[in-house]
Amino acid sequence: MKKSKQLIFTKILYSLFTIMTILSLFIVYKNSDNDLSFKFLVGYIFLVFFMLAYVPLIAIVNTRKYKWVYIRKSIFKFIALFILLSILNYVFDYIIRPSKIDLFSIFSTSAGLSFGIAFFNIMFLKEDR
Repeated sequence: MKKSKQLIFTKILYSLFTIMTILSLFIVYKNSDNDLSFKFLVGYIFLVFFMLAYVPLIAIVNTRKYKWVYIRKSIFKFIALFILLSILNYVFDYIIRPSKIDLFSIFSTSAGLSFGIAFFNIMFLKEDR
């Protein structure tokens, strides 16, 4: 029962995050300058920081429920994607703007995308354990 509550909460949180992101982009695009939009954007920032803590925590908690073989496969997928995305990002930065190559930005973007892709199934307990 606990697993299903956690799964429902995670799905609701991701849906809320998606809807709030779209609304925040719309508010910023329209340059809306009133008290309600400011409070909404502050709430969105709090949600973003909560998601930054919640997603890795739930991934770690759910990882404990899987067999070591599946975890090892996900870790290998993470490392391979991280290396691939870092190289691609560096090459594109080198081609497009060689004077402004930012390694911190390259590695942080690659790490976030790799983590999201490699551990997506673990977040929602999709595959057999």
